[in-house]
Amino acid sequence: MKKAVVGVLALLAGLSLAQQVDYREAAWAAAALARLQTVAEKASGEEKLLSWAKELKARAEKSYEAKAYFKAAREAQAALLLYRAAQGEPEAPMGYRHGHGPKDWGRWGRDLSARLGSRAQALVDRAEKERVYYRGQDPLVQSLIAEAKARLDKEPGRAFLLAQAALALISAERGF
Repeated sequence: MKKAVVGVLALLAGLSLAQQVDYREAAWAAAALARLQTVAEKASGEEKLLSWAKELKARAEKSYEAKAYFKAAREAQAALLLYRAAQGEPEAPMGYRHGHGPKDWGRWGRDLSARLGSRAQALVDRAEKERVYYRGQDPLVQSLIAEAKARLDKEPGRAFLLAQAALALISAERGF
């Protein structure tokens, strides 16, 4: 019995190596797509960002079917960020969840909004530099960066999310 179990495990290990499938990546991509499906069902907000998110959702599903799990997970991550940006300006400062952090932002509120603006500017610059460095060919990345630049002054939270989505797409395109 012991030999049979060891044999089956060796056979499964050999098959997974022969297929070159990383089951962790497949599970990560499947979880991202499941979350994306849930968010997409009740999504509302700015139409332009929603259409980009729907396009990315379709691309992520195609990548998953083609067994490009890393690409599918990154595209799903970008779509989730776009759905979040479509809903509006984030209410809580980046890095804080509701119910955590100081109760009264008081004087810190001004500092946090200024820091958010500078973080958004830095992230937009990084996305643009990575697109150029890795010779990104995806036109959606260029559109996301241009949209983030346009929103930096008035909506730094949305600009931050758009830049994050652009970086996720750049990562999906290059494969790491």
